[in-house]
Amino acid sequence: MPPAAVVPTLELRGVFQHVGAHCALADISLGVAPGQGLLIIGPNGAGKSLLTRLILGLDSPSAGSVHLFGQDLATTGDPGMRAIRRRLGAVLQGGSLINGLTVLENLLLPLRATPMSRNEMNRCARLVMTQLQLDGMENHRPRALSIGQRRRVELARALINRQRLLVWDGLTDGLDPPAVRDMIAVLQVQQTSGDLTFIATDNNTVEAIAGDDRVLVLDRGRVLFDGTRGALQACADERLDLRYILRGQP
Repeated sequence: MPPAAVVPTLELRGVFQHVGAHCALADISLGVAPGQGLLIIGPNGAGKSLLTRLILGLDSPSAGSVHLFGQDLATTGDPGMRAIRRRLGAVLQGGSLINGLTVLENLLLPLRATPMSRNEMNRCARLVMTQLQLDGMENHRPRALSIGQRRRVELARALINRQRLLVWDGLTDGLDPPAVRDMIAVLQVQQTSGDLTFIATDNNTVEAIAGDDRVLVLDRGRVLFDGTRGALQACADERLDLRYILRGQP
């Protein structure tokens, strides 16, 4: 028998999104396979955060469909959506940590709905804290942390339950290049060992991804490019629109 077809972790089919009379996303179609990394780049207002909200099921498209793990979000009922969201992790712009809780308490939140014992939950939290260089910060409150440390805590919480899909909106926000590379390295280990699918957005940074990773360039709600970083750099030498986005100048 032929091998079963691989079900994409994410699939967008002809997605449009209108904000009032404005078409903010136009005919977006793409598939992201299990274990694949995708960086979505583009200038402010390109539609990256709006696309992120559609991927996470926080908004519904004006037309077209969004499929996660083979399920159409428009036809998935509440129990199905709860099951899907248990497989998702997200790091969102503006942050989502609860200031009244400690770092450790924030990390344990996603595990409370699991059958894990308290000791098992603590072990998971300690492991991911070590991976992201957060040891010794378990009793700190988020407001006492730097922006970069808060981003690390958010990433740790997004990974703690071995989610199958991580969506990170604003990859380099509040982080210097070495910190971004450190966290990308953690994600690449997760991808290799557990088929984690990783989707991130950023304004124009491509340095954090490897040459074979996939890049999608978005501008004014439309896809200008979809391919590897190496192909993007070569294509930008020939195309003014891509060169402007990547370098901020013609």
